[in-house]
Amino acid sequence: MEAIIGRYRAQVQEQGVTLRHISGIAFDISAQEALGLLDLLSAYRETLQQIQEQQAQGTTDSSSDPDASL
Repeated sequence: MEAIIGRYRAQVQEQGVTLRHISGIAFDISAQEALGLLDLLSAYRETLQQIQEQQAQGTTDSSSDPDASL
């Protein structure tokens, strides 16, 4: 499976996931590391959505949310 995520091309392979930036930098992530990353992103999903909404509105003031800097 392959997907484009922003400036990254993500490919799911037998040994894990490869993330390749348009500049050519690549990250090979094992299946265990990919699942750990998924857990982290799931835990901070609401915070990440708030950051995205703030950026869409043009405000990046995160002083009221201590997790917004993550």
